[in-house]
Parts: sequence; structure tokens; C-alpha cells
Amino acid sequence: MPETLWLSEGGEEIQKLVKRVASARRVVVVTGAGISVNCGIPDFRSSSGLFKQIQASHGDVVSKGRDLFDASVVFRTAQATRIFYEWMTHLREQCERAQPGVVHAFIRQLADRGQLQRSYTQNIDGLERKAGLEVWDPHCPTTSPECVPWQQAQSIPLHGTMDRLTCQLCSSSDTYNAVAGDSCSDCMSRSQQREQLGRRALATGTLRPAVVLYGEPHPHSEDIARIIGHDTRALQGRKRATHDVLLVLGTTLK
Repeated sequence: MPETLWLSEGGEEIQKLVKRVASARRVVVVTGAGISVNCGIPDFRSSSGLFKQIQASHGDVVSKGRDLFDASVVFRTAQATRIFYEWMTHLREQCERAQPGVVHAFIRQLADRGQLQRSYTQNIDGLERKAGLEVWDPHCPTTSPECVPWQQAQSIPLHGTMDRLTCQLCSSSDTYNAVAGDSCSDCMSRSQQREQLGRRALATGTLRPAVVLYGEPHPHSEDIARIIGHDTRALQGRKRATHDVLLVLGTTLK
């Protein structure tokens, strides 16, 4: 029978968890924004979090801070879209300055010890990569030597990453050499080639952060479901599954 430990119950539970992790054969970790707050990146829902900051600055545009991460709101008007790009650019700058914290180092240690089955993160800050974990990137060309196949990936970003921009029209991606809100260089190149041949120009898309917003379908949901299914079967098939541990850190899973 799986045992659930709630760390808020006191020191005894923490000591029990330490022993369980130390003796675990395989560990799956699920993380959220709480593990990156001490790294200088704001969370979303706290009294000083990102949602509150946005609402205080743009209460005339959004009724609540969460709206700026809702696809049905941010792309409804040019003003909302501009504010969204500004905030995401600011958040990206914070992510670039931030360094991994103790939880990231702990996950890396699990990987180095051969205990980590997989780390799944709700975060979009890219700190897992800075911590030295092999991170799956669905946008990375398979021909690239930097591309990590999901079978070898140690960390799976569930909601995308601030490391990339994607075109809303053609879905091409850029590793943030451009700025959110810029025109897509691939779209412009194709259009210019057509115009040089005397043909009609094509529409040009806009680059947006490669993150999943509220109210929009996840472009890589099937891939992530395949990875989760693989890990679930791998753990269920173990004869000594009682020695496996699932850690949920920094998130309420809401």
C-alpha cells in the first residue's frame, strides 16, 4: 500500500521522508513555482506573486492577474497582447538572471546517483537546464546534437519554456534571439522569396513565448502523455515498487 507523507505534519514526517528517499530505488519528482521563489523568480498566486503584480499595474485592462495568462484574454485586444509581451519579456529577463536553488541541486543529485526516474516541472524558468539536468525540448530539431530524446531526458517541462519563442502562424521556433512580439523571420523570408518571384506576399506571424496559456490546447499533450505512460508502466512493472518514491515540491497541483 503506497504511503503518503505530509511534511506539514512535523519533523518526524520529514525524517521518515529523508530515509525513504535515501533508500529509494527510483524517484519521480513533480515541481512547481515554489521551488524557484528563492532563486528570484516570483510565483503566481501568493500575495506578492505575479498575478497580484499584474493586477496592480494593469487593473484597467485585466480584472485579475491570471487573465494575462489566458489565451482568450491576451489576444483579444492589441493592448492586452502588448502588455502580455512586455510582462513575458520582463519574466524572461528574471529567468536569465536566476540561478538554480537547493531543490534543483537535490534533483540533480538524484540523477547523479541514478535514482531519478524523471522530473516533471510546471515551471517555465529553465532552471533545470542550468542545474545540469538533461531537459526534453519538443521544439528542438532531432538532427541537432543538442537535442535530448525524451527517453534520455531527465526533466520534462509540462507547460513549455521561456527559452524559446514560437510563431503563432507557422509554428517555427527561435531560442529567444528575438523578442516576444517580433515578426517571425521564417515567415518574412518565405514572403520575400515569393515577392522576388513576382508573386503575392504571404502573411507574417508574430513570435510568442513557447508556453502554454490557460484556455488553449497543449501542443505537445500527446508526447507528454506518452512519457508519463512510459514512466508509469516502468514503475508498475518493478518487483520492488514499494521502494519507489513520488515527491511533489513547490506546487499545490492546481
